[in-house]
Amino acid sequence: MNLKTKPKKNIIYLAIICILSGLLLLSFLTTPAIAQPGSASDPLVTQRYVDERIAELQAQINALTLSIQAGQPGAGQSGGQTPQTGAGITPTERTAIVNEILQTMGASQVVPFTPLFVPAGSTLIANAGVEFILRSGTATVIAGPNGLVDVTAGRDVANGQVVSRNHLMLVPATDGRGLNVTSDSWLMIKGGFIVANQ
Repeated sequence: MNLKTKPKKNIIYLAIICILSGLLLLSFLTTPAIAQPGSASDPLVTQRYVDERIAELQAQINALTLSIQAGQPGAGQSGGQTPQTGAGITPTERTAIVNEILQTMGASQVVPFTPLFVPAGSTLIANAGVEFILRSGTATVIAGPNGLVDVTAGRDVANGQVVSRNHLMLVPATDGRGLNVTSDSWLMIKGGFIVANQ
């Protein structure tokens, strides 16, 4: 083996390592600047950004409160007096302001649960996405092979099984799933459904 070729190979390897290290360093130096916190490209926000948004929201809430108070009888008004023209806002305007505030917060309106009395012997058939809680009474599941989702217990409830009280239930598909109500029952429910008496 020629001893002169070994140092040349070492020099070539060293040169390659130096070139690769330089390229790596150059890539770090040319990386674009990090996006501003709170921008669309960086959803993490600073405390200052959150405080500014809260201050804006508080100002809108204060304006709404003053408008509502101006439209209702106050301490210096009797209940029979009508507020002066332009002093108050209509319910439609009030709803529009509240919706605007919710949009500013990035929140959607919450759909509330509705109380529902279902007499014994009735059948409740629900659409996909319906959520309900059996508050009193008894009922069994009407479902195909996969049943209803017991969100509270984290399991499926198969056809014919008893629904647990005070458990949040979810109907996964619009295919005739629902409940056979076996005794007078109260439910909290949201979403589309029909109740048929047998």
